[in-house]
Amino acid sequence: MSVNPPQSRRNSAIKLDPIGKVDSGFQRTFSSGQSKPDVAVAVTVHGVAPLGRSNTVLPRSNAGINDPSPEWVAAKHNATLPPPLETTEQGSEPMDTSAYNPRQSPASGKKKTKGRRARTRRAVRPFLTVQMSRAKSGAEVLRISLEELGWRWREVCGARKNPCDLYWHSASFYDTDGVYSGMVNKYPGLLELVRKAQLSKLLHQMQQLFPDEYNFYPRTWLLPEQYHHFCADVASLQQQNPRAKPVFIVKPDEGSQGDGIYLITNPHHMGTVGLVRRAVVQEYIPKPLLLERTKFDLRVYVLLTSISPLRIYICREGMARFCTVKYQPPTNRNLHQVFMHLTNYSLNKKSETFIHTDSTDRGSKRTMTSTFTALLARGHNTIALWEDIQAVVVKTITAMLPDLLVEFEAELPARKPSPSCFQILGFDILVTEDLKPILLEVNANPSLRLDYEKEVAPGVVESHPSPVDEEIKIMLIKDTLRLLKPGRVGRETRPRLAKHDKRAPRPETPTSDNPASEEDNDDDDEDGGGGAKEEEGERDDSCLEEIWPRKFGECYSHLRVMEHVAGLFNRFLGVKGAHRMGATGFRMFSRKCKLCTNGITMAGIDIMYIDITRRWNLDNAEGVSAGMCFGAFLEAFFALAQRKFRGSSLLDKVSALVEICQCNLSGLGAWPAQPRPHQRRLRRPEMVKRRVGRWPATDED
Repeated sequence: MSVNPPQSRRNSAIKLDPIGKVDSGFQRTFSSGQSKPDVAVAVTVHGVAPLGRSNTVLPRSNAGINDPSPEWVAAKHNATLPPPLETTEQGSEPMDTSAYNPRQSPASGKKKTKGRRARTRRAVRPFLTVQMSRAKSGAEVLRISLEELGWRWREVCGARKNPCDLYWHSASFYDTDGVYSGMVNKYPGLLELVRKAQLSKLLHQMQQLFPDEYNFYPRTWLLPEQYHHFCADVASLQQQNPRAKPVFIVKPDEGSQGDGIYLITNPHHMGTVGLVRRAVVQEYIPKPLLLERTKFDLRVYVLLTSISPLRIYICREGMARFCTVKYQPPTNRNLHQVFMHLTNYSLNKKSETFIHTDSTDRGSKRTMTSTFTALLARGHNTIALWEDIQAVVVKTITAMLPDLLVEFEAELPARKPSPSCFQILGFDILVTEDLKPILLEVNANPSLRLDYEKEVAPGVVESHPSPVDEEIKIMLIKDTLRLLKPGRVGRETRPRLAKHDKRAPRPETPTSDNPASEEDNDDDDEDGGGGAKEEEGERDDSCLEEIWPRKFGECYSHLRVMEHVAGLFNRFLGVKGAHRMGATGFRMFSRKCKLCTNGITMAGIDIMYIDITRRWNLDNAEGVSAGMCFGAFLEAFFALAQRKFRGSSLLDKVSALVEICQCNLSGLGAWPAQPRPHQRRLRRPEMVKRRVGRWPATDED
């Protein structure tokens, strides 16, 4: 404490007696019974300065302190001493107290810390809580992967107050209600986007903009709404080439495991699936690549860790699924032989000729690397084939990304705490004779089973392990968990609500090569890891390869123009968390973006909204009142772009309209920014005689 004496006594000093000679009223007793270092202080004009330290044991005294002086208070609270002064009033140098620590004992001089307690906290690694009650067949591979990783984890069942670090679902994001933190292995809305009809719409929209880029998907018609178009297109094709005998394959929209798939050559032979039940009909790929005279396809596993920003990984190991009957070109005689034309494992496993082996390079189910080795031995360029397959994956996810962003923003708004999401997708790729990959379909829930069932007697089924599935899927799940680190990442990304930012940026799912993971390197040392160098080595040994943005981020960045349209749709929804845009929102979009030019009126905007919304809501009982979905908004956006711009491709028109909307919304003025030429006005005809308030003058006047 500081004492300010009067001006007349500034040259005098008040000095305390040594500790050993302190009056009994200043003696104090320690509860521990152990002597503690006492420091004598001097009260000067500048404050309190230490004079010396005494190890004298103070005698116990029960004398109370009636009126403690400021000097006694300063001596009692010697742990909070001010910085030492340069010199005292008498000119003596102060004592060096830099090495003084009130928590050290005078005998040992060692620091008293809670060593045992601190060491216990550092040694015990935190548990990873996993909710896998909804995992179904994926629970086994998840348990094996966690055990092989050596992580401390605990399975949680049922409802609990505290959130889990990892939620593993089998079907969709909505398997578990009330998930506000942690990690979920599904994206909201992705299951609906990969259905055959919806995926065909998305790829068709991108094919309109980029016809040369999106030529990896067979021509598709939606049934039953496009049945008449399908019949007309087939008739036109037969007129152009009378000898052509095209074959088509019909697939149910929500079908799985090969259920309801059949082949036709005549549109009038359509069955219930297609005329009544929603389905798609596609052109049959006539010349597939054969191996051992058998048709096969590839199951490629893709990991989507983040959508904003986009981050895609592909698994270097996949599965090759072979038919069980030697291939022959489709004819009316063999159209019914599904074991010859369809490569679905769920169908071929019922065949009597299906081969189960313990080897990964033989049988009806093999690893993709062993299949590529066999193709390479036959002279095929498998390196170029793998590059083309990766390009197909990137383009397909780019086509789904705008709708996925809209759905994600509606279900998990940025201003609310929400979990981080990732998902493993299964791409079914068919390779043609010229090594061109053709996308058949995308599976949002690829099978993660490690065994297969075999019927040994009527009604008796036995389960046997599958070496091929174990070789592929355990490695896939292990590397996925090692990449995402759900335990630490879940705790860091739970509070996703920014306190000082209205539009909080959605955090990216931390991976092993972004800054969020670098902060976790210190924790890896406590968990038995080797730090950043070990993580780098694990990334090199991982079966997952980053293809976006590291590999294809620059060459395919022009394909992401539709994401800007999705941003416009989210901006004018009106109600946060809504999935559809109302008439007021569409009118506001047209007014704010200044689209009512070049013959486009607000009445025309309203008519366009009603027409397109009614057509997209035919199956909805509410009709137009249900609102405009994002697909209908895209159709309206394309129509506005074609009406405002002429003489260029659809891509140029859409890009120009996107730029106009962004410029008008940001207040940068109209587009383009080039100065307009001076407009020459025609001179108005001069009136010979102008009379105000009278009829125009005539010659008779």
